[in-house]
Amino acid sequence: MTYEYVERGPMARSAGAMSREVVGPRVIVEDPDRDLVARWQAGDEQAFEELVVRHERRVFRLLYRMMGNKEDAEDLTQETFLSLHRHGHRFRAEARFSTFVYRVAANAALNRRRALGRGRARIDKLKTRQDAGDDLPSSPRNPEDATHGAELSEHVRLALEDLSPSLRMPVILYDIEGLAYGEIAEVLGIAEGTVKSRIHRARQALREQLKGLLGSNAVEEI
Repeated sequence: MTYEYVERGPMARSAGAMSREVVGPRVIVEDPDRDLVARWQAGDEQAFEELVVRHERRVFRLLYRMMGNKEDAEDLTQETFLSLHRHGHRFRAEARFSTFVYRVAANAALNRRRALGRGRARIDKLKTRQDAGDDLPSSPRNPEDATHGAELSEHVRLALEDLSPSLRMPVILYDIEGLAYGEIAEVLGIAEGTVKSRIHRARQALREQLKGLLGSNAVEEI
């Protein structure tokens, strides 16, 4: 695929702001994408294509869970990589490239949700939520478990969609994407203690929402 240099309004400006250099000693971190990033920043477009292939599925998964809508997730995934193509020369190795990608994607999702407001109809959520069921962390062992697992995933997905974006994003990044507290703090631009607090509040809210549907015993296992 070919990515052109375009400006997409607030998204592009925010990506630039988020990627500004930090004053002080430069810290180099271990990054499996480092060689590809170096090649791309040196002008190798094929290296950028490889970075897209490496990260696009996880970016789409994050955006789908944030937006609850396949069309928005696809649009924002493209917007994320267009913005990276334009602003990637500002990326420095103080953090992993994957963290930088998440930061741009998270900002795109939060901007879009603010623009849409709270008026999205329930039907948009119901229409496409089943499409993300194949990327769950665990695989059921038998058909009975598979049915139970699918139902549980459905309930959890709906409960996630009812969380505010400020609670939903940290718990998705931690419990589903597997990022550490420090990485989430870097992605969202908040203190690590705030990340822990929001994840705790998100889990409490999820348990309360799921109690009525699954029963107290089942909720304790989540």
